Amino acid sequence: MISLLNGAILAILFCIGLASGSAKAADVNSGDYLPAPAGTNLLVFYSQYATRNEYVTNSGQTFSDDTGLDSYVNILRYVHYFDIAGFTVAPQVLIPAGTLYNGRIAGTPFDAAAGLGDPIVATTVWVVNNKATQTFIGIMPYLFLPLGQYSSGEALNLGENRWKLDLQAGWYQGLASGFALQLTGDAVWYGDNTKAGNGTQTLSQDPTYQFQAWFSYAFAPSWSAAVGYSQFWGGTEYLAGVPTGNSTEHSQVRLELSKFITPTFQVLGLVQRDVATSGGFPEDFRGTVRLLQVF
Repeated sequence: MISLLNGAILAILFCIGLASGSAKAADVNSGDYLPAPAGTNLLVFYSQYATRNEYVTNSGQTFSDDTGLDSYVNILRYVHYFDIAGFTVAPQVLIPAGTLYNGRIAGTPFDAAAGLGDPIVATTVWVVNNKATQTFIGIMPYLFLPLGQYSSGEALNLGENRWKLDLQAGWYQGLASGFALQLTGDAVWYGDNTKAGNGTQTLSQDPTYQFQAWFSYAFAPSWSAAVGYSQFWGGTEYLAGVPTGNSTEHSQVRLELSKFITPTFQVLGLVQRDVATSGGFPEDFRGTVRLLQVF
């Protein structure tokens, strides 16, 4: 029994990375699909802390005794809006960096990781931009570049050593009296990591899918609050063709509060908690502070 447990732990350890929950770059805030006027620039800074106290495999096996993983990740994002051929377009770049630490499963510790995560380039194209009805629909591909910190044979890494493409579509609908609804859906495809496991094995992953919903209320001229929900599924991982027990299936609830301190500077706070997870570390708590400067 002990040897089987150790084998399961080792399979998990060799496949933990930034995708395990330290930073979900394709997550959206409640007003992200509300386009800004052409010529607008945004400089956005995210600071995220998350803590986890158990690990759940795809089969439902739970490691909770002396198990956990903490993360602290910052993301710098630049966005520029312009119009082309009648469409509003917003190219952008995201640079994550941070640390994964206090990692352990059933008392088996693993070294912390710190450094640059995989940079992301993305572009939003609004195919519907109707200010009269407050209806906005956008399509946004994210391309994750395999340039982040990665050490072969280590359990924790900020980078994933693989290409990743996330195709996201979002619908923002303004409602009466300051209320709004935003829905997004994602499909993510993963390249292979050929330096996984012992450093010479190939890690592959099935596509993942995500649905996110936000219901927001602008209760004052500079204040907004929102409640949200996210459902993530799919993503079974294979190391050298053998399932590892990892995937990315989880359900999450969210609360958000934001205020424009000045007409061009906004502060946003966000708290999140996983309510169901299979194949990963459930997040007991994730807190984010977002600073947004318009220029």
